[in-house]
Amino acid sequence: MKNASILCLATLICGSVGFSQEQSRDPETSPLLLVQEIPLPNVGGRIDHFTLDAKRKRVIGAALGNNMVEVVDTFSGRDIHSITGAAAPQGVVYVGELDRLFVANGTDGKLRVYDGDSFKLLHTLDVGEDADNVRYDPGEKRVYVAYGGDQEGGIAVVDATSIRIFPDCPLETGDLCQYRH
Repeated sequence: MKNASILCLATLICGSVGFSQEQSRDPETSPLLLVQEIPLPNVGGRIDHFTLDAKRKRVIGAALGNNMVEVVDTFSGRDIHSITGAAAPQGVVYVGELDRLFVANGTDGKLRVYDGDSFKLLHTLDVGEDADNVRYDPGEKRVYVAYGGDQEGGIAVVDATSIRIFPDCPLETGDLCQYRH
């Protein structure tokens, strides 16, 4: 009886270990691995949101702490460009199909739109105080910018192609905003 209990316990342990090892080979359950560290010498303070330019293998981050947007080339493993002139950049989204970078600035409430290759400033729009999160809807080709923080806030909706802002969508109403073309 004692030998049977030991055999059952050994089978249970070995079976569990074997099963867990099988799972770890599955790419969906593999742990994240550190591939490289990329120094950001121009960044001081907090970094907020990031976006990806997959075609050029670039990660673009809002360096909120020093009013810049940093562009990192992940292929070469180095910081390649700093966009200056931002005002507490908080939200960023890169739109590959238009090759544009949209940056929400919390201090001045502006959405700055840059060329995705040269990083030249193309447009500046007033979207609202404490502009923050930025999202892109490829189906509608619209950029959404949350603004207002803890106070009265809203969502600014921008046509990403024409860089035209739609009517304001305040959040305090709780109603869905309707936009006309």
